[in-house]
This record gives sequence, structure tokens and C-alpha cells, in this order.
Amino acid sequence: MKHSTSAYGPSHIQPTPEAQAASLWAYVKAKAPHFTMDGAREVIHQLNMRPGEDLKSLAKRLMAILKTRRITLKHTNALHAAAGLYGFTSLHTYKSDGSHRLVFTMFDAGQLKDAEFDSWEELAIELRTWADRLLARGQLPLGVLTLSFTPRGISFSTPVPPATDDDQQRNQDWPLAVITTATDDPRWLDGGSASIGKLRRHLEEDGGAVLDGYAVLRLCADSQDIPGHPMAVTAMDVVNSELILMREDDEDDPHSGYEIARGDELSCWYQLELSMRDDRTNEMPTLQITIPREGVGAWYVNGIRYVWYVETLKPDAYVPGRVNRQIGIDDCERLLRRYHLAKNIHGKTFRHRENSKRLDYLNGPPELYRVDLHFLMHELNKAGLTWDAYLKKFEVEDVPMSNTLPVGFVFQLLENLQIEKPNLIFAKPNLSEMQRVNDDSLLRALMPRIDHVRFVKPAGLDAHQSAALLEAVEEFAGGLHAKKIISDGVVQTQNELPHLVWATDADEFRQTVEALGLVMHVATVPHLHSTKGILPEVPGIKAWPWAFGNAFFLRFELDVGMP
Repeated sequence: MKHSTSAYGPSHIQPTPEAQAASLWAYVKAKAPHFTMDGAREVIHQLNMRPGEDLKSLAKRLMAILKTRRITLKHTNALHAAAGLYGFTSLHTYKSDGSHRLVFTMFDAGQLKDAEFDSWEELAIELRTWADRLLARGQLPLGVLTLSFTPRGISFSTPVPPATDDDQQRNQDWPLAVITTATDDPRWLDGGSASIGKLRRHLEEDGGAVLDGYAVLRLCADSQDIPGHPMAVTAMDVVNSELILMREDDEDDPHSGYEIARGDELSCWYQLELSMRDDRTNEMPTLQITIPREGVGAWYVNGIRYVWYVETLKPDAYVPGRVNRQIGIDDCERLLRRYHLAKNIHGKTFRHRENSKRLDYLNGPPELYRVDLHFLMHELNKAGLTWDAYLKKFEVEDVPMSNTLPVGFVFQLLENLQIEKPNLIFAKPNLSEMQRVNDDSLLRALMPRIDHVRFVKPAGLDAHQSAALLEAVEEFAGGLHAKKIISDGVVQTQNELPHLVWATDADEFRQTVEALGLVMHVATVPHLHSTKGILPEVPGIKAWPWAFGNAFFLRFELDVGMP
């Protein structure tokens, strides 16, 4: 094991976006207390770092972006912050180097501390020692240590309760540490499940805290799939995987079930209890849980049958592949034992309110966008420009005209040309690139990552069908919006609504479409939200005019098989 004050620089592999956001948050928070981790993630997306970019250039762009958030950094401070985005603890260590496999970066009193390791076995010892320090200092106030995964790193954070006792306010997510890989090995996470499993036992068996997010890592790592198959699940698929809890009363008819929860352990356990809450007294029940040793794995909770799945999304251009597997009896028993340990730690109920689990898929802009060249050329023509003239006038990078363009180039073009309807620049998928909706499973998997709905009606609809379809789409989109603003705390409800209230929206929508004699196909496309009138305007500062999101793109066809 090596200890140092640096990780790696521009000539090496950059830290993950999540690690960069955590580094930026830790540095800027000390100077601007209102700066949040979500704000740091948005800045990293907007910064769109270029490989090998000069540190001074990066610092200058970082200063400009932070100004739009009313945060002013001195040039020297911006250089320190920019060095952190390359994996260094400060400007002074920017030129140092190292040869190691894993870097464990801890955030301690606003300072970054790095430790370098050659193996997961070595890191396992340090993780337990570090966890003991957190517990001794009271840095896990709610008894939760949360794991989050990206393709090149693992983030550790903890929920911190709000300053007031308002039950409607959500906990804040505070970063504590990041593990990043310092190699190009695509299987760098192999061995991580065992080492982090030791941390899990150390925390939970001694009653210290719950390691939330570990179950999905272990289930992915223990998959018996052969690596290389397009739908094989390996440890690296943890970045796009989550648990699903279904209530399935009829073992012989799984389609009769409905979704209770999706996410990590605590979300599912909390939602299970919430789904059984007494609406008259608002009391949570005491759960009596048994697991029969025959048949497939299932929890029988107060006599009701619940089944656990682990679901993995396999990213693709417009529609992800989806691997959905029921976990077996042994895994059900492991999860139940951990549930009882968690109840011993947390007492009567979990204080767990969170938004949907953050997956890598649809979590931010991709590197490339497929664009509608016809629309793009129309907008250039309106501005009196050819492609080459545009490149010259705005002094942007020389990118060949293509229907696939870098994300930074597209965003800059939208701003330079002041395009009023930016979402029209994104190409619409062809029908062959979409997936027919035969049940609600894909919609449910994607709904937590979707903000908007766009659709195309088929020709030949009569007035009644057209109006009914529009009403169904608007109701479905309204449900997505309502869940988002309630989850974000924009709108508060007297009693928290359980997840199952929203999970049934997908099947109700599908059934309505089917009753109209229509077939629905689905894909996902980027969607930009205007921030005009939402974010306060600051005199003399030009703010970024859009927020990034995703939309369902739906095509409807007449069902020729209908009588």
C-alpha cells in the first residue's frame, strides 16, 4: 500500500464524474455553504472536461460556470479546484505521479486525503478502520453508509437530517469518500464485492450502521453469467442495477403482481413498511416475515407473498436491454437477516426519504448526440450561415458536419444560435429502433429516469380516439411530473405517498392505449428544460439556459389485429 497526496493527472485516467463532483463540492462548500452535491454534479456535466485540457483553461471555465451560481472564486482557488478535478488534492501536487490500482479519497473537515492500494484485499483493512473513525466521530447520524457506483468509482455518503424536525423535509446527502480505479482494466471491480462485504459485516453485525447499496453489488458480482454475452450481468453492471420488490399473491401468475419498491435495500424495506401503513392511524405495522424453504424465493409478510428481483439495464441508443431475475431462497434469507439487523440499528422505523436511485444510464448527457440535420441546417439558414461560416464566426472547434455530434458542440450551437425550441435538434428514433410495449415492465424501469413525454399519433384516428389518446398521454405525463415535484420537496403532502401509487401508472396507461385499439412503441430521447423564470437572473451574468433531462418518445399505431 502507498500513501500520497495525489492521485493522477491529465496524462493518466481522470477520476469519474461522481468523484469530480465530490471533489468540487468538498472544495467549494467551504467557501460557499449553499453549494450542494447536486449542484456540483450539474457543474461537472456543464463543464464537459476535455481530455488533456490545460489547467488554466479549465480553471477559467470553472470560474465562469460558478459565477452563474453566484459563487466567485479567486484565480488561485479556481486552479486548486481544477487540479482536484484531475484527481489531485491541490495545485501544488498537480505534477506528481503514481502507479497503483485503487485510490481511496476521504473528505475530512473540508480536506482531501488519499491512500493508494494495489489490491482490494489491502483496501478492505483500511475501509474498516475508516468506518470506525466515522462512528467514533458521530459522522453517520442516521446509521446509514450509502454506496453509489459509476463506471470508474464508488462513492460513500451518508444522509444527514435537516436542521428542523419537519418530517416533510428530506435528508441531505453528504459525501464521505470515493474509491477510484487508476487502471484501464474494465474488470477493476472484480474482488470489490468481497472486500466491501467485510465492511458490511463490520458495520452491521456490530450494530453501527447499514451499508445501503451492497446487496445489488453482491448479486451482480455473484452472477453465474459468462462475461462477453451482451446480456450477461457482471460486477460492473452494478452501475445500472437495482432491487425490485413485487407483491405477487398468485405464484402461478406473476403478471398479476404489482410493484412495491425499487432501489437499494433501505428504499425497499421502507417502502414495504409504508405500503402496509394503517391509513386511519398512520401507524406502521410490525412485520412478521417467513421464507418457505420449498419453491422459489419469496417473503411472506403478514401472510402476503412478496418476491424480490434484481433488474439490470443494458444501455443502447434509444431502448436499453433489460435483465430481470428473481432472487433465490438463500438470497432472500440473507436480505431478511440484514433487514432484522437494520431494524435493531434503526429502531421502530427507518427515517428514509429519498428520490429514485441514481443509475449511470440516463444520468447525464452522453458523449455524442444524434441530431436532426434537416432542422439544424434550417436554423443555420435562418441565421444566414453555412456550416463553415458558423464554425468561423463563433470560433468553435472544427467538427465535420454529421448526424452525430459531440454533446458540448450541440449545447454550444443551441446557445450561439439562440434556438427557441432546442429539443427539435435531437433526432427522432425510427420505429425499428423502438420497442413495442406489451406489458408495463420497461416503462416502470425507465419512469424514475424520465421527466417528459413526447409522442406521435397515427394517421386515421377519429376525433374521439384522438382526444382520448391526448388525455391519456397528458395524465401519464402529469403523474411523472407530480412524482418528481413531490420527491424533490417542491410540493408537500400531509402523508408520504408510497411508491406503489406511482408504479401502477404505467400499466393503467398501457391498458388505456390498448382499449383505444392502439399499439404503443417506446424509446428514450434527450430533453432540455428551459430555466427561464425558474432560476433567478443575476445582472451581468449569463446563466446556462437549460437543464438536462430525458423524455419518453412514444409512437402509436392502429392495432390491425383488433376486431
